[in-house]
Amino acid sequence: MERAVVIGGGFAGVAAACRLAGDGHRPILLERAPRLGGRAGSYVDRETGETIDYGHHVLMHCCTASRGFLARIGASDAVRFQLGLRIPILCDGRTTLLRSSLLPGPAHLAPSLLAYRPIPMRDRLRVLRAGAALLLPCQGDEASFRKWLGRHGQSEVSIERLWDPISIATLNAPADRVSVPAARQVFRDGFFVPGGANIGLFARPLSEIFDQARAYLERHEAVSRTRADVAHILLSENTVRGVRLADGELIECDAVVAAVPPDALRGMLEDGGDLTKNVDRAALLEPSPIVDVHVWFDRPVMEEPFVIAVDAPIQTVFDLGRLHDSGRPSGHVVVSQSAAVDWMRLSSEEIGERVVEALRELLPSARGADCLRRRVIKHPRATFVPSPGSDALRPKAKTPVEGLFLAGDWTATGWPSTIDGAIRSGVAAAAHVEVSWENEAPET
Repeated sequence: MERAVVIGGGFAGVAAACRLAGDGHRPILLERAPRLGGRAGSYVDRETGETIDYGHHVLMHCCTASRGFLARIGASDAVRFQLGLRIPILCDGRTTLLRSSLLPGPAHLAPSLLAYRPIPMRDRLRVLRAGAALLLPCQGDEASFRKWLGRHGQSEVSIERLWDPISIATLNAPADRVSVPAARQVFRDGFFVPGGANIGLFARPLSEIFDQARAYLERHEAVSRTRADVAHILLSENTVRGVRLADGELIECDAVVAAVPPDALRGMLEDGGDLTKNVDRAALLEPSPIVDVHVWFDRPVMEEPFVIAVDAPIQTVFDLGRLHDSGRPSGHVVVSQSAAVDWMRLSSEEIGERVVEALRELLPSARGADCLRRRVIKHPRATFVPSPGSDALRPKAKTPVEGLFLAGDWTATGWPSTIDGAIRSGVAAAAHVEVSWENEAPET
């Protein structure tokens, strides 16, 4: 039987391993850390005993690869999707709902946009026209989405109070940093398809999902190893021969799926020729940070499972009690601040004070509540910026080296740097492994 090694235990690597295992190939999954999960793992808070995700993640219903992966490992109930799009938006002390209607797509959002109070009525009509223009094929990848919006009649208020919040929430970068194709993909596959943008909130810690994935691999006689640090991918005559771990252990194999970031992969390649050049180009993708701030109040402070604040110091606030299995409001909230470049320069103490002050300004119930504790988690390389021209830096899954395939949200998935992009990349890489063994066309 052919043997495949998957390097990296994040969503991309685990998805690749599960696809191969499900098809009967018994891969070996190697993860350097003591746990699976990569950037999407969890930890146990010592003071409360709660299991807390390192980063707070959200899916949209258009994330079909994520839904397929969860179904494969028996974890579909780990995410609760809205039955219809409903996003509470706080602006100027009032709540506005961005929600779908019974109209067919893409007109299903029109009534909500026409009633979107954060921007003037004249701008709401222009938003509808710009939305219609996004349905058309885009020409080129040179201009930023913000420039495109300006050319299509969008005011500064519309950009700052509608387009930017959506861009930041979905692409982890404001409209002036992202390409038109990246933004168009979000709207085309998500917001313009009825149900496509329905929000999916994780009901359990991500570590439990990776535990289920590991159990799936074990049931299919695959091997998953943590604390397994791959030092080198062994090549001979431009063909994969195996991997060598940092402790000297040699694992021979016929195929390797490298599901690690470009800089980590570069260190594993002693002489990858053209592949090395491709990886070096991918390392030029600009990272974009996210900061998550957990705050414990002495009482519940939210009336919704989540809200998005517009024209405010903070962005998205989640009530973790409502999201997790209890379903009850709690005093534990998490603020997720995307594109948090400015916040990375601040100390955790400064960030915590800023967040608590903003929460009390935005949430009336928080004004009389005592802040018991807060925890700041910084993710300096949470995603990459889908800037104009960045797609040219993203390599395909199949490499010039026979038997070596790439996976990760940074590869050419056609999706932004998201969980779904990572899972798509892992499934695609696994399909290419099977093609290399079976000489069959990969799934599209």
